[in-house]
Formats: sequence, structure tokens, C-alpha cells
Amino acid sequence: MTQKEQLLKYFKEIENNITTLECVQKLYILDLQSVIRDLKKEGYNIMDFWINHTNIFGKATSFKRYYLIQDDVDIANFELDKKYIQDKE
Repeated sequence: MTQKEQLLKYFKEIENNITTLECVQKLYILDLQSVIRDLKKEGYNIMDFWINHTNIFGKATSFKRYYLIQDDVDIANFELDKKYIQDKE
């Protein structure tokens, strides 16, 4: 199974969103951005937003959460998650 196939299976069967860290931990895919880029080129609708945190040394860090969008429910969940997470920052 290719990395694209693994990520699509994860999105469709487990959860429709993932971060780079989660992708490494769960799928052992080290370059999520490259896989996402390839999927977008193939026509998949993948949306994302930035999440800001401070690490244990007090340094501000940012990372993205990616969502596979297949229908209006996915779009609504994306917007709800984005608002909830960004309101906590």
C-alpha cells in the first residue's frame, strides 16, 4: 500500500483529519506535506488550518491540521474544529 493509499484509508475509515506528528506516529509517513500535495494534484479536496502552540521551552510553534473534505458535513466539521481550536489559542 502506498503512502497516498494509507493516508486516504486513514481519512476515510478512521478520522478525516490529521497533523504531521499524528501521521508519523500512526502511519509512519514522514513527509505528510508531500503526500497531501500529491493527493490535491489528483483532485482530492484537502483543507487545512494553522494551530499555534508554545513548546516546553516557551518558543511559539505552528503546525497544520489537514482534513479530507468529501461533503457538506465535512466542511461544517472543519469550520467547527477550526473555530474551536483557534478560540483556545
